Parts: sequence; C-alpha cells; structure tokens
Amino acid sequence: MDALPSISSRGDNTWNDDAWNDTWNDTWNDTWNDAWNDTWDDLLDDAAEIPAGHRAVLTLYAAIFLLGVPGNGAVLWVAASELRRTVNGVWFFHLALADLLSCLALPFVALPLATDHHWPLGAAACRLLPSLTVLAMFAGVLLLTALSADRCALVTRPVWCHNRRTPALAAAACAGAWAAAALLTAPSLAFRALRRDPFSAKATCVMAYGGGGGRRRGAELSVAAARFLCGFAGPFAVISGCYGRLLCRVRALGPGRSQRATVTVLVVVLSFFVCWLPYHVVGLVLAAAAPGGAAFRGAQAADAAAAGLAYVNGCVNPVIYLAMGRGPGRARRSWRALLKRALGDDAAGAAGDGRARSADTAEDGVESAAV
Repeated sequence: MDALPSISSRGDNTWNDDAWNDTWNDTWNDTWNDAWNDTWDDLLDDAAEIPAGHRAVLTLYAAIFLLGVPGNGAVLWVAASELRRTVNGVWFFHLALADLLSCLALPFVALPLATDHHWPLGAAACRLLPSLTVLAMFAGVLLLTALSADRCALVTRPVWCHNRRTPALAAAACAGAWAAAALLTAPSLAFRALRRDPFSAKATCVMAYGGGGGRRRGAELSVAAARFLCGFAGPFAVISGCYGRLLCRVRALGPGRSQRATVTVLVVVLSFFVCWLPYHVVGLVLAAAAPGGAAFRGAQAADAAAAGLAYVNGCVNPVIYLAMGRGPGRARRSWRALLKRALGDDAAGAAGDGRARSADTAEDGVESAAV
C-alpha cells in the first residue's frame, strides 16, 4: 500500500507556513502571558496575605540564614583545621555545629509563616525539621554550661587542669551534651504530627499531645516546663555559679592575667540567654494561660517575634568571635587570624595545650605579616 501523501504534497490543500506561524505564535503568546500573569497575580496575592509581622520575621530569618551559615561554617573550619589540638577548639567546634544546625533548619521552619501555617513537606519532615531546632537549642545551652565549667576550673583548679584537661576529655563532654540534648528533644519527635484540614488541602505541623482537654494541657505544660528548666533556668543557675566563683578567684589573683577566652565565653553566654529568654517565657504562657484570655492572645501575638529573636543567637556568635579577636595593632588581620585569636586558649588555659598554642601563635604571626 502506498504511503499517504503529506499534507504539503496535496495540490488543492497547500500548507501556508506564514499563517501557521502567526496562529501558533498568537496562541503561544496568549497562553504563556495568561499563565504567567495568573501565576504572578497568585504570588502577589499570597504575599499580600502574609501579615506584616510575619513578613518582618521572614526577613529576619533570611538575614540570620545568610549570616549564620557562612559565619558558623568559618568557625567550624578554623576550629577543625587550626585549633583541633586545643581544648577550646573542641568546645567552639561543637558550639558552632549546633548554631549551624539551627540556621540550616531555619528555611523549613519559616515555611508555615509564608504559607498561612500550611506544611507542604509531609509527616516525616514535620517530625524531624522542627525538632532539629530544639536539638540545637539544648545542645547549645548544655555546651555553654560545660564550657563555663571548664573556664571556671582553669582558674580555680589549675593543677587538675594541667594533669587532666585534654581535647579528648572535652570531646567526651561534648558527646555527652549532644546525647543529653537528643534525649531532651525526644518529646518533640514523639508528639509532633501532621494535622490535615478535612475541608481543604491544608495541613499543619503541630504538637499533638492527644487525650482530653485537661490531660492535653497537662502534657503541654509539662513539656514547656521541662524545656524551660533544662534549656534555660537550670543551665543559667550553673553558669551563674561558675562565673561568680571565677570572678571572685580572678579578683583575688589580681590583674595582669589574660582572660580573653573567658570574656569571649561570658559574652556568648549572655547573648544566648538574652536571645532565648522571650522564647521560653512565651512558651510557658501559651502552655499555662487559659486559651482565649488576654495573656494567651498576647503570647500568641509575640510568638513569631520571640522565635525570631531566639534564632538570632544562631548567627551572632561568629560576630562576637570576630569582635573579641580584635585588639591594638590588629585592625588589618584576616578573619581567620581574628577567629584563631578569639577562640584560642589564653594564658589562663596553659594547662595541656602549650605546644599547640605555640604553633598557633607562630602561625598567627606569619599570617598577620602576610595580610
């Protein structure tokens, strides 16, 4: 059987390329323009529906992410590559790791603010991603507690530190802090669930405590109280005791001792508690106040801002380190040299790290001359 002739080969039905091209272009342009305009209009409508307060918090989240990821990455690099043989290098490596984890989870945690509390990532991500920020919070405060105890021991127990204070011991303490943080994060993993709206496609990621009203409120209050005690009040009491004893000892020893690392840790500790205090207060009010009351409504209104301030802590530490690394005659030092100076052990921490610090000091001198 002969093949059917092509359309263009039929004598009476000559194909008009110009007409086809004009028709195709008009159709394509109309379709594309309509689709683009509809999509753009939808985006503008969605953006317009985001409350002004949420837009401000989202802007803050973006700034935290853009500052925190490279900043904590730089601290990790310096601590791992150039301070790995020092005790302080171990402490600050793990502290920066906790901050980096919080910053990396931030875009996902910000999704509900941009989508009217809709969670599009599924049930597994609902359990995991918000829990990472809780893990980072507990790890950060427990690491700061251990670090404060370490600074106190350097001044009050110098002989013990000379014999026992090693990077291996610091690494073991950090592992214990991460393990305790994981245990304290378990309620977030256990109770967080995806709740679907039966009348729409909307799904929200919530803490679903289950049970009746009284039982649910009791569980919510217990979790909030445990988070406050273990993640704020308890560590704050221990750290305050450590620094109170340390300052008394330093005053008795008199001036002239280098305390740069101790001051750096103290500033980091203060910034942590300033950033996280509103978050814990709002959490306690939301758990304890009667729903619909003035206190509950006020806490709900402040919730996003309190969480935003808490996340600021994830990006502020590298800035503190750079500021503390500066000194007379060091204006032209590179960021790496500034971080090494801020994070390195000072004269008060001579126990156990002398050779590593001597090498770091020599490297600092070479780098300072090269910058």
